[in-house]
Amino acid sequence: MMCAARDGDLVRPAAGAVATAPGSPFSGDPRLPQALAGAGTSVWEWHVDTDVLSDLDEGTAMLGYAQAEVESTQAAWDALMHPDDRAGNDAAYERHARGEAATYEHEYRIKARDGSWRWMSERGRIVERAADGRPLRMLGTQTDITERKRAEGLAQEFAERLHKIARHVPGMVFQFVRTVDGSGRFAYVSERCLALTGIEPQVLNVDATIMLRATEREDRARVRESISRSMRRLRPWRCEFRLHHPDGSLRWLRGSATPQRGVDGAVLWHGYIEDVSELHELEHARLARTAAEAASRAKTEFLSRMSHELRTPLNAVLGFAQLLQIDAAEPLGTRQRRHVGLIRESGEHLLRMISELLDLTRVEAGRLDIVTTEFALAPLLRECVDMLQPQADAAGVSIVLEAPEGAGPAVPAGATLGVRADRTRLKQALANLLSNGVKYNRRGGTVRLSAKASRKGIVIAVADDGAGIAAKDLKALFQPFNRLAQHHSGIEGTGIGLALSRALVREMGGEIDVRSRLGEGSTFSVTLPRGAPRDAAEPGGPA
Repeated sequence: MMCAARDGDLVRPAAGAVATAPGSPFSGDPRLPQALAGAGTSVWEWHVDTDVLSDLDEGTAMLGYAQAEVESTQAAWDALMHPDDRAGNDAAYERHARGEAATYEHEYRIKARDGSWRWMSERGRIVERAADGRPLRMLGTQTDITERKRAEGLAQEFAERLHKIARHVPGMVFQFVRTVDGSGRFAYVSERCLALTGIEPQVLNVDATIMLRATEREDRARVRESISRSMRRLRPWRCEFRLHHPDGSLRWLRGSATPQRGVDGAVLWHGYIEDVSELHELEHARLARTAAEAASRAKTEFLSRMSHELRTPLNAVLGFAQLLQIDAAEPLGTRQRRHVGLIRESGEHLLRMISELLDLTRVEAGRLDIVTTEFALAPLLRECVDMLQPQADAAGVSIVLEAPEGAGPAVPAGATLGVRADRTRLKQALANLLSNGVKYNRRGGTVRLSAKASRKGIVIAVADDGAGIAAKDLKALFQPFNRLAQHHSGIEGTGIGLALSRALVREMGGEIDVRSRLGEGSTFSVTLPRGAPRDAAEPGGPA
């Protein structure tokens, strides 16, 4: 059936459903048009000079119109065609009429009787011309392709939906085809390919091997084998591999896909590739942390056992040394007494070191009992000074206990400062700090012990005017067994005291800070929670 509009000597066809009109080439055998109509196709014949279309019954019947409901004119058929498709239809005919196209072909929409638009595919050819070349007669076919167009629309809609989804997922969606001869190509790659691999999707569509070449050399054989195995067994493909990104990074990628075999033996995978570099880093960190925790537990257990094992024979040595010193029945000579004294002094030093080591391992293992109470601070400070006074006298260092700020001019008034801590463990921590202040000071130097109330709590400071600590060493100051530059000084020490002191203070809810400059000395500040003010006459509590 033809839709025509005259344009000078050219008359453009529309479509025409043709039955067997007199003179029609189909009038000899009516079965051909009937067979085509059964397949949704009709034939048409158009006489250009007379502008007569062959019978419209088949064409109009496909659209739901009754016989003779549509006039057999170009104008009537043209009125049924969608306005947006008329110009294209005319242009298709004119190209054929001018000899620019071997046939007239066009797809357009036409209005059915129920008001819906149906899609038609039309093909035709001019079979007779006048002496001057004007078209006289044209034959063709018309097929209802509405269902095909609907399927194409659904496929396009699905493709667009997939495209939108693929654009927003973090990884790359793909289709990969591998033929029986082993060659492969990416039939589809989503936009995220560029961000994931640094390769443009269209480049990967043309050359699939570029991705393999970007794969870490050590992983390539494993990737190829995993694809071949999936192809042979038709099992899901899963593989993790490293890929060199153009930005210089080496990324861990994880791919998974499901294969299906075609009739030609080729295999098509539908899959997804994602960046799992962060997961690998987290797993590596987890394994490293697990190993470190296991090593720490082993170290703590070893030190704890060794500390217990060493204390037993050491206590026996100290005990017998003391017996030798006090044995009235067989008293030691002066020289022997001095030697036994050195044995006892060294043994007691070793016992203190073992005790500190045992305490440190207990803290690290979370097995050290800390009992915090509120008590007056001044008596405890005095006890610490008295305890370290013999060491200070021997070293020629002065220990000065300063009046707590805000507590009045006299030291006893400091008893009004209350602190919340474990009294025994605080005394142990402060004794360590005072001992270091004396030990690493100069002869004639001074160690000052002070306390004050602040917004953060109670701040207890131990300041010395010794050699000080280099700024580069401050970060490693509280590491166990690290004596910094002092291991060549000849001064006794193990590097446990500061680590233990900080651990104890932290267990009591406090913190230790340090300020130091070479040649000017160091100040260690212990900050602890404030307790309620205590009466000056209140006992200091258990020592």
